[in-house]
Amino acid sequence: MEQVDSWDEFYRTNRRAWRGVTDISELGIEPESDVLEVGCGNGKTLAALKSIGCNVIGVDFSEEAVVSCRQLIPGVDVRQGDILGLKFGDSSFDSVVLFHVLEHVLPEDLPKAVSEIRRVLRKGGRAFIRSFSLGDMRSEKGERIAEDMVIRGNGIRYRYYTEDVIREAFSGCEFELLHKVDEPTRFGTVRSRIEAIVRF
Repeated sequence: MEQVDSWDEFYRTNRRAWRGVTDISELGIEPESDVLEVGCGNGKTLAALKSIGCNVIGVDFSEEAVVSCRQLIPGVDVRQGDILGLKFGDSSFDSVVLFHVLEHVLPEDLPKAVSEIRRVLRKGGRAFIRSFSLGDMRSEKGERIAEDMVIRGNGIRYRYYTEDVIREAFSGCEFELLHKVDEPTRFGTVRSRIEAIVRF
């Protein structure tokens, strides 16, 4: 099954895959700024960006995610698209938000994804990144297809990052933030992610 088919099936059967609204209060994204959210899913972060007055556009790989997002957030501008070929002009945005997106990009495609982020950002623009990291409780679940990548039972591919891999992918950029966050769960496991703010 192709990745897009797996994602469409996921959103077709999980219209409210992630509930609530993402806390973006500490990111420093300015109201009325132009923001692109790549991998907007069903709109958890898109809703937060819209609520603070950003001029926000959402893009998702899955058409079913786009349908879901439009249903849950009336009036939102959300489009089907791919991080490897963003359909926007150069220097269109002040910020690009990528929460749990890069882990679905193949290693060989990561330079193209970074290039597209760079292209659509204005000079001095920032990319906000969250991505699962090695050591996450889910990093050992699924069919291993590379040292840091698995395909889970739902057919969706996940790559688990380190700070060094993110630093290398965005070499030449200024890091305002780059760290690993570990969150223990009540089951004795740990959720781990890399958080980064990159200025271009």
